Amino acid sequence: MRGTGGLRIVDETCATTVPGLYAAGDAATRELICGGFTGGGSHNAAWAMTSGTLAGQGAADYARQAADGRELSSAGTVGLRSRSRRAFEPAALARAVQDEVFPYELNYFREASRLGGALARLDAAWRDVSEAGAAGAAELLRTRESAAMLATARWMYRSALARQESRGMHRRDDFPEQDHRQRHYLTSGGLDEVWTAVRPHAEAAYAEAAE
Repeated sequence: MRGTGGLRIVDETCATTVPGLYAAGDAATRELICGGFTGGGSHNAAWAMTSGTLAGQGAADYARQAADGRELSSAGTVGLRSRSRRAFEPAALARAVQDEVFPYELNYFREASRLGGALARLDAAWRDVSEAGAAGAAELLRTRESAAMLATARWMYRSALARQESRGMHRRDDFPEQDHRQRHYLTSGGLDEVWTAVRPHAEAAYAEAAE
C-alpha cells in the first residue's frame, strides 16, 4: 500500500474499524499527516516508527482486555474453503495481479478506459479464485498474500475511477487538472462487490473519522 492509501485508522492507537485489528507503516493510511502526496523519508519514516509503536501498544492493550475462552472461527474465504474445483494457485494469481498493476500505462498514466479494462480483468480473477478450492497448507501464507494483492488492486482502481481529477500522486490523463469540488477523501471496501464512498475533508480529525 505504498503511497497515500492504506487501512483507515480511527483513533490515536492506529485501530481500524475491525475490532482488534491495528495498522502500521505502509499498511496504514498516511493521509492525515501528508495529504495526497508522500515519499520515503521525513514524516513518512517518522510515521513508520510512530505508527508501529502506537499500533503495537494498542494491540497489546486490546489483547489484555479481551475476554478469555472466546470461540474462534475462520473469517477467510478465498483460498481457504474446500471446493470440488481446482486448487487455489497463489503464484499464478500474484502474476495475474502484477500484470494489471505494474504497467505504467495502466497504473501511472491513468485513464478511464484503461482502468476499466484492468478492473474488469481483476474482477473476473476474483470471481474465478472465489470458486477455487483451498490451497495446500504449505502455501497458506502465499495464498493470503496473493488474495490481498487482488483485493487491494480492485480497491485501488475503483478509487482511481471515482476520483475524476489529478491530485497528489493520482494522475488522470483524461482529467489532468485538479478539481476543487473533489477536495475530499475516498474510502473503498468490499470483496465480492467493491464500493467507494466520499468522506468530507473535515473528517481529518480522528474523533470525527471514528463516528
